[in-house]
Amino acid sequence: MPNLTLPLADARRLGRELFTAAGAPPDEAALVTEELIEASLMGLDSHGLLRFGEYANWAREGRVKPGAPAAIVHETPTTAIVECGLNFGQVSAAFMVNLARHKAAAAGMACVVSRNCGHVGRLGAWPQKLAEQGFLGLAFANSTRHGHWVTPFGGREGRLATNPLAYAVPTSGQPLVMDMSTAMIAEGKIRMLMHQGKPIPPGAVIDADGRPTTDPQAFYGPPHGWILPFGGDLGYKGFGLSLLVEIMGGLLGGFASTDHGRHINGFCLLALDPDKFCGRARFQELVDDLAAYVVGAPPLAEGGQVVLPGQLDFRTRARRLAEGLPLPETTWRQIEQAAAALNLDLGWARVGFAHRLS
Repeated sequence: MPNLTLPLADARRLGRELFTAAGAPPDEAALVTEELIEASLMGLDSHGLLRFGEYANWAREGRVKPGAPAAIVHETPTTAIVECGLNFGQVSAAFMVNLARHKAAAAGMACVVSRNCGHVGRLGAWPQKLAEQGFLGLAFANSTRHGHWVTPFGGREGRLATNPLAYAVPTSGQPLVMDMSTAMIAEGKIRMLMHQGKPIPPGAVIDADGRPTTDPQAFYGPPHGWILPFGGDLGYKGFGLSLLVEIMGGLLGGFASTDHGRHINGFCLLALDPDKFCGRARFQELVDDLAAYVVGAPPLAEGGQVVLPGQLDFRTRARRLAEGLPLPETTWRQIEQAAAALNLDLGWARVGFAHRLS
């Protein structure tokens, strides 16, 4: 079966049916589906449709608790710790975005951290939502010990997760959105490359014996290999940033990163209101001026251009809105298996796929 291009309407129906069958209330199933679709639209396929089957399996196995309410367990005017109850990370993160926004609007800034938060998906989505409402957003996400795929600089065994950080800044148009792993590559991207039958970029991972490899199968093993910290020979920089993410995403909420227990993200979100500093209008003017100055630099290569953080993702989004979402065969097979385990009939999708492939 060739790779598919999935229309947006079919992707929405597929996700909502799958997550509802896994026990999610309809509103939560819709929210999680939209966030995963948005990740695929933005070109971040490792956090998009690839996760449909995985998330459904987690809910069926009890590793995710659909419907669990978020609860503030400690707060001040500018801070909060939120108990997420192991619900889908997107549900918890959306709650935390609203909380951070309200606190920042009142006090100028806010920092909200999680406990027992599920996988939050595309990290940049959450500060982006703040930027779209006029706030600066900054986010960190770590993982408990099960996700420690990344070696510390100079080490050959994992002690950290891929530990992304992200920020978003409001402009007069699309916000600036920077979303990066502090490792050379995210584990989900390796999985997506494996689904696509493509190699891992050189210099990103080592096998179980510490030898460089570009083979996803050699990375996953058994025995599995490890991901290197961002920076290559200067990987101590990525390692240092990863420790910052670990501290902000996990330790600040009172959770030990060495915990062997549940598969969770430690999520930290900061919001700042420019209105409480130089004023929103002046701040936006300054950001626009800075952006114009930066992209106005002469290109290094003939025909090239300077591209702002997030700009390529928004271009991909516009194209995929028109063309549909790529769905590798391996990803579809995993979705089928997850649906079968939930006794969910996806016959309508198979008929649609057969029609488009005929």
